[in-house]
Amino acid sequence: MQIAKKMTILLAILTVYGCGSAVTRVSIPVKVKSEIDISRYSNFAVLPFVSEKQAERNEELPPEVGEDIAAILRRGLARQKSFKVVSTQETTRLLIGETLGEEWLADTKHLSQLGEYFEVKGVIVGSFRFYSDSRPRRYYGERYSIQRQRYVMDYQDYMQKTYLLSLRVMIIDVETEQIIWDESYRRSTAEAHTIGSFIFSQVGPQANTIRELGKRAVSEFTRQISPHYEREDRYLVK
Repeated sequence: MQIAKKMTILLAILTVYGCGSAVTRVSIPVKVKSEIDISRYSNFAVLPFVSEKQAERNEELPPEVGEDIAAILRRGLARQKSFKVVSTQETTRLLIGETLGEEWLADTKHLSQLGEYFEVKGVIVGSFRFYSDSRPRRYYGERYSIQRQRYVMDYQDYMQKTYLLSLRVMIIDVETEQIIWDESYRRSTAEAHTIGSFIFSQVGPQANTIRELGKRAVSEFTRQISPHYEREDRYLVK
């Protein structure tokens, strides 16, 4: 769709100025505003993310995964000059005695009270769903046959294991107790396995995989709420 749009613009330029004119495409930085009001929401407390226990096929993970995702998000926001974030150590200290669970996501009044406790304008909370899907696959290729003295078609069977993470991120306005942001981000990665390595992957640790997918999902959220520059093509006619 984007390529078709650019081609339409180029054709329009050539029509107006004539095909004899030279057209040069240049890439320029364009400033993109935050999708939230950063004059109001400049400091945040990021609470540990919770696992969606009732989600279908959701896999059991260590309890620290939710905190790991929150820590990744804190680091991402802290790199942006527009935001200040309560540190992981301070968050852990102030949450002593709190019980984390999915009921947090619906209790905006309690989340707002915590935000006042943290002395911030916005509280970021969320949940995650992580599961895997395994299916047999067949790879077709060519190999050289010594017997036939030529390349022949061959195939190899393998198992493809796909990991999927669905991350829900919410921002609660501490003053109004309203949800001002509620978006979900899906990320996936796939691995090819022989029978032996597939069996090992069934019992192997998955924490690293979910952290990596979490980084990718959090990066998109951070980009959406942070002022940044993106490059766009422009066409110069000589």
